[in-house]
Amino acid sequence: MATSSSETILQTPLASNHEGLGAKMVPFAGWKMPLDYGSILGESRAVRTTAGLFDVSHMARFLFKGPQAAAELDAALGGAIMDQPVGKARYTMILQDDGGIMDDLITYRTDEDEIFMVLNAANRHRDWEILTSRLDQTECCDLTEDGGGILAIQGPHAHKILAELSGGGSDFCPAFLDLGQIPSPWGDLFIARTGYTGEHGYEIFVAAEQIVPVWEKLLELGAAPVGLGSRDVLRLEACLALYGHEIHEKITPLDAGLRFAIKGWKTREFVGGDALRAMDEPTIELAGFTAEKRVPREGYAIFCDGEEVGEICSGVYSATLDRPIATGYIKKGVDGAFTVDYRGKQLPVERSAMPFVAHNSRG
Repeated sequence: MATSSSETILQTPLASNHEGLGAKMVPFAGWKMPLDYGSILGESRAVRTTAGLFDVSHMARFLFKGPQAAAELDAALGGAIMDQPVGKARYTMILQDDGGIMDDLITYRTDEDEIFMVLNAANRHRDWEILTSRLDQTECCDLTEDGGGILAIQGPHAHKILAELSGGGSDFCPAFLDLGQIPSPWGDLFIARTGYTGEHGYEIFVAAEQIVPVWEKLLELGAAPVGLGSRDVLRLEACLALYGHEIHEKITPLDAGLRFAIKGWKTREFVGGDALRAMDEPTIELAGFTAEKRVPREGYAIFCDGEEVGEICSGVYSATLDRPIATGYIKKGVDGAFTVDYRGKQLPVERSAMPFVAHNSRG
């Protein structure tokens, strides 16, 4: 259970496959993971135009079971679980008592009395401690190191490739956030129409005996291997929040514009609910920016007409727009000429509509 440099680093069952493909392997959240296979921008473009395949088996996977699981999770999480239909995924959060965001996650309602959950790898152990402390009558299982994992296939060809893998059936997961199963030569595969790129795509939850052959077959069918570097480019192009950047303990879902992730917050009883209901409207807002040459980096100050009004959360070079993009929190309602302080040098940026790249996930 590696969380520091002094502990043994974990690796997914596909580590040797990544190395065989020439991946640049880096430590990430206690795991050895592929950053890229030669070109972060090239891999990003592959996802936008064809299909990319990610190994995201480092993500934390928890399972909650029992007749009280939905009710207890409804009180433990920011978003409603009681009304989540079986066969659907839902994006939500773990909140502090004061409404600050401790993590974001996805719940998968696999049965009336069973809820699967995927969370950020870096917060796995803290999230486990928080959730188990908030649940009294629910069976809790941490499946993260069970030898299986998660593959994410994303892009306009993702459905076609999965249909070929499953023998030609094409009626799986017709709507965004649907759950389903498809057949494969290695047994049925549990899939969800979800992802972290803004593209039409699927996450495939594979058992230990399935992960290597399914990965190899998806590559054979035309998916391109894609690393964590491209994942960050793609999620920022789509303006999908990342813990530690756009969201963290000092930011609330109201600040972040993520009220949809706290479904029922005005009437439900849950950790952080009282604080959210007592809050005034936010005085900050998340804004998007484009730049000409240099990428605005996390922590750089944002100015409007010479007045400091905020700070950059995330910045990358966009493969799709072929220019730097960034997000940052700024004072609500400010307008004028924006600049960013690049280590003492003020350079102009333009405020941009978000997302930078239109979502195709629901198409």
